[in-house]
Amino acid sequence: MKYAVISDIHLYRKTGRFCCALEAMEDADALLIAGDLADRAQPEQYALLRECLHRMAPGLPVYCVCGNHDIPARDDTAYRAFAESIAPGGIIRDESGAFYAIPDSRTDLIGLEPCYHQKQFFFPQQGRQLAFAEQRLALSEAGIHLLLCHPPLIAHNPQRAAGMPPYLCREQDDRLQRLMDAHRNMILLSGHTHYAPTVEWDALRCNLYINNGSICPTTVGGDPAQPRQGNITFLTLESSRVEVRIKGIHTGKEFFRETFRFAE
Repeated sequence: MKYAVISDIHLYRKTGRFCCALEAMEDADALLIAGDLADRAQPEQYALLRECLHRMAPGLPVYCVCGNHDIPARDDTAYRAFAESIAPGGIIRDESGAFYAIPDSRTDLIGLEPCYHQKQFFFPQQGRQLAFAEQRLALSEAGIHLLLCHPPLIAHNPQRAAGMPPYLCREQDDRLQRLMDAHRNMILLSGHTHYAPTVEWDALRCNLYINNGSICPTTVGGDPAQPRQGNITFLTLESSRVEVRIKGIHTGKEFFRETFRFAE
């Protein structure tokens, strides 16, 4: 099973970057989008996204979560309508906003959608989305678990520095990290940072943390030698291993490839 992963599309009026990302998807079996699909959460922006998907990737399963740009003033009306219109069949959606899906026979997917207020992400209803994730993982028979969430955890944030607060409110950041640590064979996919993409491997638990950066070019921080172009990530799952590849959507240049082995 091959997944293409993108994030931070920030579509405003022009679809060029998004179309470049779709053209770069190779032979992916599904597309995962880690938030900030539209720049201003306007219905016409989601209409453009939908039209591009229908034209360039007809029939491709697409799983997405919202980012802070998709829920201005905590109004997710336009985003929700879009997400429902493109959702593959079989998704179990909790009232809290989280969802669960089984994209293939060995893998399940949990989508987490925190709210955003005063530059802070948080899960409402006392973290009900995290409880939903915990319940689904406890019942799961999948060998590999994908988690899709716009903000990264502080421990795996490419921007992290001493004393820096997490994007998620601290208690919930800690809780999500504990959830990751309590399980094995987890892949947490995030966006938001607009940094060059990062891949971090927890060898003790066989858990993988991927911050996908953005399909938009970035000049934000980091090592000047790191790739700054917009990028797309591929996860190819075979038996008990995953190959991670990252390439630029405009040049096609591959700048990361590594295989990780999961626990049996």
